[in-house]
Amino acid sequence: MTSAARERVVIVTQDDGAGSRLSALLTSAGVRVRVLPVIRSEAVADLRPIDEALSRLSEFDWVAFTSARAAGIVCARPAWRVFDWREAPRPRVAVVGPVTREAVERSGCRVALCPGDAGADALAAALVEAGGGDLTATAVLWPRSAIARPELRDTLLAAHARVVDPIAYTTTPVVPADLGEAVEAIQAGRVHAVTFLSPSAAESFAAAVGTAAFPALVGRTAVASVGPTTTAALVRLGAPPAVEAEDRTSGGLVAVLLSWFDSNKGDLP
Repeated sequence: MTSAARERVVIVTQDDGAGSRLSALLTSAGVRVRVLPVIRSEAVADLRPIDEALSRLSEFDWVAFTSARAAGIVCARPAWRVFDWREAPRPRVAVVGPVTREAVERSGCRVALCPGDAGADALAAALVEAGGGDLTATAVLWPRSAIARPELRDTLLAAHARVVDPIAYTTTPVVPADLGEAVEAIQAGRVHAVTFLSPSAAESFAAAVGTAAFPALVGRTAVASVGPTTTAALVRLGAPPAVEAEDRTSGGLVAVLLSWFDSNKGDLP
């Protein structure tokens, strides 16, 4: 535990998946964690379109995952688990980042493509590059969020790929019952950082407190972002983060946040 971590209070805006890991890591470091979930993600009730696509896995050249949530849902399905990933020449698996890579590899499947740059745009560009710029006769399965941005699909279609994109999960905004108390704590200077693990969490938090009021509110604390895509959303909302994880993981976010607390910049605004 660092000396600066003692008595620090950090709000975590997601309570499952990466949010749970972030909370556990912060707590282990001696930080007081306040969980304030502003989004809820869950598998769609009808996964038959996912299962139907997985029954034809060998017909796809690529499976593309742009979130660990989608990977966790898909990789748990029976057709994925019984597929012979060691021997089958296709599909190959492409992921958007290290957290998603980890979710896929836990299922025993090797990841073939994980671009160094963040975001679905970078993944789409990497897939097009892997196909030599022309994806004619290339089939891509993209299990996605119901609110996924269309850039990946549009880029692949522009390169003449065939894209199958069943919805794996939904993400909906939530207004926590203790939101008012949390806002008062931020305004009073009792919160040292608010962490964001996704653009949807940033957007939902801003909507819950009032989009116009959001920049001034989080200006009373340190905003911490898990990576460039989330940072871009925060910038659009008028709340550029003080810190951003270099490796786009919960562990990376904890490391950079603790380092920030230890620095002279770690004082509250």
